[in-house]
Amino acid sequence: MERASYLIEELYTPMKTTARILAAATMSLLLTAWPATLSTPTDAAPIAEAATTSYSALQTIDSYTIYYGLPDPVALATLQNYDMVIIEPRLWTSAQVQSLTARGIQVLGYLSVLEQHSSSQVLTQAEDSDYLYVNGVRHYRSEWDSWSMNINSAKYRALLFADYEAQIVQKGLTGVFLDTVGNSDDGIWPDLIADAQRDGTVSFITDLRSKHPHRPILQNWGLGALKDRTAPYIDGILWEDFTPEVSEVDEWSQNRMCELDALRATQGLTVFTVKAGVEPAAQTAWYDYSRAHGYVGQVIASSYDEL
Repeated sequence: MERASYLIEELYTPMKTTARILAAATMSLLLTAWPATLSTPTDAAPIAEAATTSYSALQTIDSYTIYYGLPDPVALATLQNYDMVIIEPRLWTSAQVQSLTARGIQVLGYLSVLEQHSSSQVLTQAEDSDYLYVNGVRHYRSEWDSWSMNINSAKYRALLFADYEAQIVQKGLTGVFLDTVGNSDDGIWPDLIADAQRDGTVSFITDLRSKHPHRPILQNWGLGALKDRTAPYIDGILWEDFTPEVSEVDEWSQNRMCELDALRATQGLTVFTVKAGVEPAAQTAWYDYSRAHGYVGQVIASSYDEL
């Protein structure tokens, strides 16, 4: 799935399409040194592996879409047809958001966690220790023109919470869509760094839930080890680029689906699926397959910039 792209200066926010990258192949390309800057901050919330509360604020959602384009009148009218929409809040005013929330629509705003696009406003305030280093070098993802960030940096976490406050809370959105949190499961870093990033992500999400207990959290990917640890603190998870013909026969996909079934039963987790470019003749079968597994699905015509 391609990332959202905008021609508006400083407002590009990357939408990550996560592929299951074979760790062994990737590790041979990345060195295993890891810097002292990846220590856990003193203000980090303790990592909890279980919780007694199940969060299920998205269980009533039957329809949704992802839209990172401008909120023009046509778009606003179209978005009123969904129970939930995921938007790029940096393009919206609070009045435009209210035009949807006043109708009872859940409006979730995009927030990238483990990486930032080179044009991100967050980077204008970031310090050297806020970046993720591999072998003493900042980790740059050329395919996305983005920088991997150190979630265990107290300063970087503060920047994320400030961005959440400005874009989600102050604009009146109902919740947040956390992108790039699944990077720690994708085999793009050496194991020690991936483990530390995963620990930091769980701590960050735990802290976010504590600070904003009534605002839904939707996690993008992290279908491996991450989801089992974040499930008690999130409301839903998105399986991006969901492909039934692959999931039906692929062992990895089948295992993840079984695990998601368990989390739906024990944690009240809502599972969302999305796929771009499904041919019209195949869309009914796609929706039926997603629905049969208890997922809330959405077909995107071509990109998240369009409706």
